[in-house]
Amino acid sequence: MTTFPGPPRVLKGGIVLIDPASWQVLPSGGIVLQYNSDTLSRTLKIKGMEEGVDRSEALRLKGPPIETITRDAEIDATDQLEFPDQNPNTVQNGISPQLAALELLVYTTSRRLQNNFNLVQQGTLEIVPMETPLSLVAGSANRILPARPKH
Repeated sequence: MTTFPGPPRVLKGGIVLIDPASWQVLPSGGIVLQYNSDTLSRTLKIKGMEEGVDRSEALRLKGPPIETITRDAEIDATDQLEFPDQNPNTVQNGISPQLAALELLVYTTSRRLQNNFNLVQQGTLEIVPMETPLSLVAGSANRILPARPKH
């Protein structure tokens, strides 16, 4: 009888945040995904002609389809809690840091808010939508895609 030599080597994915102004990775902008997703789905939405146009135009496309990849990520602290001496932050905070990092995906930075407020006060900037960091999901070294968090 042979014994199991150890756990399998698993490649982890993650989410990386890029500053849109400097195109640098943000210092706090990284979320390591502990496991591969249980579910992953891909949909393509065709950009066709609108309803009510001439039937001879029905097969024409206005552009490439809109691709949506949906991935469920599970975050837990089980592996880190197995060795509490090596992971005191996890023992103290659990998964709160990972949840906070995910929440930051949908907010702009305080610095950007303050800079825009100062420009508005000076009269050099009109009210515009805030820009958030670019989120990239790395599923492997060969598959890195831009991501938009689902709200």
